Amino acid sequence: MMNKRKLFTFLQMILDLFVIYLSYFICIYIKNFFGKPYSSINITSIKAFIPYVIIAYLLLFFIYRLYEVSTIDFYETFLGIFFSTLIIFILGFALPFFLRAFAVPRTVIIYSFIIQFILLVLLHSIVNKIYIKIMPHSKVLLLSKDDRGAKAVSEYLKGLRAGKTNVQIMLIEGNNFVKKVEDALKNFDLFVIDDTFIVEEKFELLKFFAYRNKPVYLVPGVYELLLLNPRTHFVNDLTLFEINLVNISGVERIVKRAIDIIVSLVALIVFSPVMLIVFLSIILDSGRPIFFLQERAGVNGKSFKTIKFRTMIKDAEKYTGPVLSSEDDSRITKIGKFLRKTGLDEVPQFINVLKGDLSVVGPRPERPELMQKIHEDTPNFDMRLKVKPGITGFAQLHGKYDTPSDDKLKMDLLYAKQKNAILTDIYVMFNTVKLFLLPKKRK
Repeated sequence: MMNKRKLFTFLQMILDLFVIYLSYFICIYIKNFFGKPYSSINITSIKAFIPYVIIAYLLLFFIYRLYEVSTIDFYETFLGIFFSTLIIFILGFALPFFLRAFAVPRTVIIYSFIIQFILLVLLHSIVNKIYIKIMPHSKVLLLSKDDRGAKAVSEYLKGLRAGKTNVQIMLIEGNNFVKKVEDALKNFDLFVIDDTFIVEEKFELLKFFAYRNKPVYLVPGVYELLLLNPRTHFVNDLTLFEINLVNISGVERIVKRAIDIIVSLVALIVFSPVMLIVFLSIILDSGRPIFFLQERAGVNGKSFKTIKFRTMIKDAEKYTGPVLSSEDDSRITKIGKFLRKTGLDEVPQFINVLKGDLSVVGPRPERPELMQKIHEDTPNFDMRLKVKPGITGFAQLHGKYDTPSDDKLKMDLLYAKQKNAILTDIYVMFNTVKLFLLPKKRK
């Protein structure tokens, strides 16, 4: 199944390259058709320009996960194509200058943007339908020791492989669990081990499936995440894993800070007209104050005040105390609902990034008083305080507002343990743009 999926992805890439290449020749043909052909210098410049565009497209398509047909829906694919073509369109005016291909006509950049967007959307729409149609239903066995937790995990698993999965739960009791799994081995295509097993039991199950070449997924716990991407050392015959909670070097910290400053300055300049409109809208809707300052727990637990546009009535917590807001919270103002839905209330936090309180990418900072309550349910939640908090992160991309704190912790630890911190940040930033157009993620 894995080899077929790789082959399908490879064929999809070839078709994408063909469509991108074809779009430029359609532009040339249209110009010829109307009797105003491009000069030979123009054609040579266009040909020199195309390979760089193709490389940029492939990078963007992988960033936007356009080849993960089985895990993202077509609307996300559509957004990925839109933002990819838009970025290429913008870069299209800059690339010819750096490539010294000054003879690339602007009409080619404009026409190719339109043609590529239409053809790529049509192509991926057809490919998605074919993939879903030819993909067989998979029988998934979820192994767990807790019925309640297993039901929650099984709901998520139904989204695997474009939703063509039949999930069954096997509750494990006692120590003779390997024998019970072996009896069901022939009836399932995929196996999932959840986080209710102790380390020794997980090892036995993983070893069992590995020896039988069966595809198996593991829901990681904190222990497994801490072991992710270790630095390996060899001392004579001894192998050592150096475990760090945060996998980021000194150089990467400097580069990350530079990116934070540049992105924040650009964001504040670009959004300045919008911020002015929001500023006036809040005054007309509910008066002053415009901004809402709130204490949050930063890196190593050091508190700071986040700056956001006010979305609630004045003194919203005067009688309720610190509580998490809900989607239908009566304290949210009319303009506040719009700001929250679009994420515009978060824009002033780029000021926090410039001050050094926040990074653009990192775990979302929690309120100190809520941290105490969360810690009661999720004992290791304070581990995320070892990472500088951010405006966006893995939990925002892959979770929702009401994602359980235990799952948020795992996503934040997964971010902290990534090998390439800068590439990971770029991936998160590019995909965060999609969140503005994904209502189910913004809830």
